Amino acid sequence: MKLWDKGFSTDKKIDHFTVGNDRELDLSLAKHDIQASLAHAKMLEKIGILTKQECDVLAEELENIGVSIKKGEFTIENEFEDVHSKIEFLLTEKLGDIGKKIHTARSRNDQVLVAMQLYLREELNDIKSMVKELFDLLIELSEKHKNILLPGYTHLQIAMPSSFGLWFSSYAESLIDDIYLINAAYKITNQNPLGSAAG
Repeated sequence: MKLWDKGFSTDKKIDHFTVGNDRELDLSLAKHDIQASLAHAKMLEKIGILTKQECDVLAEELENIGVSIKKGEFTIENEFEDVHSKIEFLLTEKLGDIGKKIHTARSRNDQVLVAMQLYLREELNDIKSMVKELFDLLIELSEKHKNILLPGYTHLQIAMPSSFGLWFSSYAESLIDDIYLINAAYKITNQNPLGSAAG
């Protein structure tokens, strides 16, 4: 299912250049597209475009696709442009017209931006957790080795008493700046991109 199909075929080299390895990269976005589609279905029900029954059926099928993604069984074949078209195809194949309704009031740009946003939020949270884990380890080692003395240097000369523990804590302290930057990146990422539509 090619989203940009205009009734004539493009040169295979052009297709390869424009799509590249998008399908492979899109596998990282698959679970996030499911998450965004579940939220979108609930919104469509809330404004009366979907009935409760239609929303429930869509949600169940989206969750089934989500399970196949988690198991590593989900693939994006060459006939599909991206993860979004593959998921929409599966919904339509299983649910007919109800499956088609998931795209109501949502552009492909919206889908891409939301999936990317959810992916980046998750990655930033994972990085933050790992930084905190390293920080805690460095502080623990700092406390453990605080009485192992070392000379502190300046301009290649011994300048002050220091310790192996202080050396560990200096690295821990430098990670605090990294957390500030991660928090700032998260704040920028954590904005609703919906409504960009096709423009």
